[in-house]
Amino acid sequence: MLNKILQKIEKYQSIVLFRHVFADMDAIGSQFGLKQWIQDTYPDKQVYALGDASKTSMNAGVKMDIVEDEIIKESLAIILDTSNGARVEDDRYTMAKESIRIDHHVHVESFCDLEWIDDKACATCEMIAQFLEYHKQKLSSVCANLLYAGMIADSIRFSVSSVRKESLLSAAYLLPFGVDVVKIEQMNFSSTYADFQYEAIVKSKAVRKEKFLYSILEVADYQKCNQSFSSAKEKVYALSGVDSIELWALFTRMDDGIHYSASLRSKKVSVREIATAFGGGGHVCACGIKNLTRDQLDQIIEECMKQSLL
Repeated sequence: MLNKILQKIEKYQSIVLFRHVFADMDAIGSQFGLKQWIQDTYPDKQVYALGDASKTSMNAGVKMDIVEDEIIKESLAIILDTSNGARVEDDRYTMAKESIRIDHHVHVESFCDLEWIDDKACATCEMIAQFLEYHKQKLSSVCANLLYAGMIADSIRFSVSSVRKESLLSAAYLLPFGVDVVKIEQMNFSSTYADFQYEAIVKSKAVRKEKFLYSILEVADYQKCNQSFSSAKEKVYALSGVDSIELWALFTRMDDGIHYSASLRSKKVSVREIATAFGGGGHVCACGIKNLTRDQLDQIIEECMKQSLL
């Protein structure tokens, strides 16, 4: 598979990189880390990264590209860190001559010509690092830093159950190419004062049921702290780290003022089945769901409480 992916990259003069909506650092890191490596290795190729600009992309110091349809039609599309076709930020990937998907989510559907799925990897950035190491590539510091940033973000500093031997070996491969560990730590995990204020609100609204902890936040809650919906829903980590809590969740009212999103997390027990039952998905211990009604929130809360006791 790794040889086939390299052959496709070498074949095309134009390559367009896609990722999922509400991009996190693993999506941005894998997208722009791969872009940087292709540009460094094949300077004659045209490489584009598509998607909306976000706080994450700005923190990473990257700029999204604008590409006309005609270019995409003659290109290879590579979709990164995306579990299903509906979650690709720009659906024009379907216009491309050929498509490749590289992803670490549990397989739910196939939507590309060539797919490399490894749901045991802690991050898509880990997979990109494996791909580059397999082909014995020397990396620029820009590429290495982007991939490392995505790895520690999705693995929460290599502290989640999906971290494996290969995860640490991939990080070890990246470090000699100029990874700034301290800078990346600050980029991923330091908070602005507005973030600090909002995290305090998330904690103040926490409700405990058995070994399950959750908060429900409204638009007014995050707007008064200068948070967008996409940044507010990521603050589920504010509920983590409690000794007696096995499962936690953040429910955030969406921009439409009607529906909610859910971010489900756990130490070890699976939350994937709950997320799937309500149209969401993700990993064993980290899942997301969109477009939920208030009644559905009550159902999810009940199911999470039961799951926390297993």
